[in-house]
Amino acid sequence: MIGGLWYTKLFNKPWLEATGRSPEEFADGASGPGTLLTLGGCFVTTVVFAIVYQWGGGQSVLDGLAVGVLVGAGVAAMEGMKAAVYNLDERVRPWALYAVNGSYAVCGLAFAGAVYALIV
Repeated sequence: MIGGLWYTKLFNKPWLEATGRSPEEFADGASGPGTLLTLGGCFVTTVVFAIVYQWGGGQSVLDGLAVGVLVGAGVAAMEGMKAAVYNLDERVRPWALYAVNGSYAVCGLAFAGAVYALIV
C-alpha cells in the first residue's frame, strides 16, 4: 500500500521523470507481473526484517522504527545505489531515481517495523 501511494501520488512525477518513461507506458496493464513480483519481494523483505528485529531484541515501536530505518538505509537503499552507480540505461536519471526509491525503502521499512512491533 505504501508503494502504491509513494509511486502514484506522492512522488509520481519525479519518479516518472527519473525513469525516462511516460504515464502511458504504465497504463496498458503490463505491470501486473511486475506488481506480483514486487509484492513477493516485499513479503521476503518483511520476513527478513522480522528476523533481524527479533535477533536485535526489539521490544517497542521505537525499536521497530529504528530497525526499519537501519535495514532500509543500510541494505535496501544501498542496493539501489548500485543501480545509480552502474547506470546502464541512458533514459534513467540515476540519482533522482535513487532518491525516490531509496527514501521509499527507508520509509517503508520504518513503517513495517512499527507495525511489526505493534503486532508482536
